[in-house]
Amino acid sequence: MLYFAASVVGWLTLAAAQTRTVWDGVYTDAQAERGRASYRQSCVGCHRDDLRGDNTAPSLVGESFTFLWGDMEIGELSARIQKLMPPERPGSLPAQTYIDIVAFMLQKNAFPAGNMELSADPAALHILIAASRPGG
Repeated sequence: MLYFAASVVGWLTLAAAQTRTVWDGVYTDAQAERGRASYRQSCVGCHRDDLRGDNTAPSLVGESFTFLWGDMEIGELSARIQKLMPPERPGSLPAQTYIDIVAFMLQKNAFPAGNMELSADPAALHILIAASRPGG
């Protein structure tokens, strides 16, 4: 029993140490730029050029973004966007386009870019949207 408990504690410690967040640079600047172009085509009509939304569409930046999505995973955000957006034709964009738009949203929320693109593979999207920088 003691061995099992030690194994579980060890696994949980390892899992916590390996948790990636948006502060780890999970998208590239080039990907965010593609996302910006797609956002302008498909999202700007409701969420506005500054991503602050209007009376029918929520803001995608700042406190509104962290209130809605803080402590959730990018996969959850991406799945919701794909299921509901754009409102006149939900799910109509390629999966990678949705992910590129998420990268643009991360950039506009001042999360740092990195060297690897955000993948459209749902298994790779277990990345926590942390409102505050770890350790800070």
